[in-house]
Amino acid sequence: MPKKEPPEPLLKAAETLFSDPTERADFVEAMMAGESREQAIIVLNDRIEIKAFPRHRRLKWQPEFVERIADDFRPSKHPLYEKGAYYSLDFSSVFSASAMLAIPREPVRILDMCSSPGGKAIFAYRAFEPEVLYCNESIRKRAGALIANLDRCKIERSRVWSADPSIYSKEFKETFDLVICDVPCSGQSLMAKGEDAHESFFPNEIDKNVGRQRRILGNAVRTVTPGGHMLYATCTFTTRENERVIEWFLKNHPAMEAVEVPHLAEFRSPLSAFPSYRLYPHQNLGAGAFVCLLKKKGEVLIEPLEHELPYLWRYGDEVLSKRPHQAEEEPVEEEKLPVELTARQIVRAATAKPKPEKRPRRPLGPRGRSGARQNKPPSGKRKRG
Repeated sequence: MPKKEPPEPLLKAAETLFSDPTERADFVEAMMAGESREQAIIVLNDRIEIKAFPRHRRLKWQPEFVERIADDFRPSKHPLYEKGAYYSLDFSSVFSASAMLAIPREPVRILDMCSSPGGKAIFAYRAFEPEVLYCNESIRKRAGALIANLDRCKIERSRVWSADPSIYSKEFKETFDLVICDVPCSGQSLMAKGEDAHESFFPNEIDKNVGRQRRILGNAVRTVTPGGHMLYATCTFTTRENERVIEWFLKNHPAMEAVEVPHLAEFRSPLSAFPSYRLYPHQNLGAGAFVCLLKKKGEVLIEPLEHELPYLWRYGDEVLSKRPHQAEEEPVEEEKLPVELTARQIVRAATAKPKPEKRPRRPLGPRGRSGARQNKPPSGKRKRG
């Protein structure tokens, strides 16, 4: 079978990312191979033994509650998975989430702005055990996976919303000491996993995502308390969705600054003057990621919450409360919701689409709907043809 030639957009992207021809070739080869399978688990229950799991050697910066799992092992097929003993994710997600470990003061109130399926939120919960963990997923049909994972992993003190980011900027000004923005992106790293991601290199696709990312950051920054932090992360490689977005953000929000993440120093991006960090598929630690940790100037002051938006789901609840502001669909009327729900029913309710109303049938006239005269069969037996 002839070897596929790299698409021109991929080659152009590699030229902008690497000055070293060898590293450029390694990146393109890893992307074209589509064999990135580096996986990990966030261990949520220290009392459960996982020594039987085939694991890779630990890295010096690897969080103590994270294990790198062998490529041929499927954590989601093990009985401990359904018991919520761990959460499974790509190791590149661990890379970007680990930047929050550089925060000197443990956050007590966390907002994950683009949360589904929940990996960054679960990582933050395991790392900090905050007083409350607010998980937002503005695309309502994705909220079901988020709820299922939080429920299975027993993430206490967690709440789920499906609200547009602009709602938070109005209702929760300077409220959270950590806001996670794992933003929608073109997803160029998916090619390293063998997925068809050629369109992710198209300029119009990148432009569309840059607009989304700026809007999310512009709303999220208003929710950060002075002295608090924001984590910006993507799973794409283009500088326009990474370093250039942060440059725009810092220029328009002088109260924010990018801060160092010492344990990721070897991954520091040479494509920006401020500290940001990149992971590539040819480094064999995941499909790829970009992360930047930001801090709002000032001293941390956590005020009591004056109010709370109606949530979609809360850990431990069996009653689904009134729906919050919906980002893509009309709010569901409260009286139409079931009164008591199991976790599975909550997931179904969160992802269900409203059924279209049935149009009433028009009564048939003497000639029927088509206009042809309807002939009644004669009484008695029919002749066999």
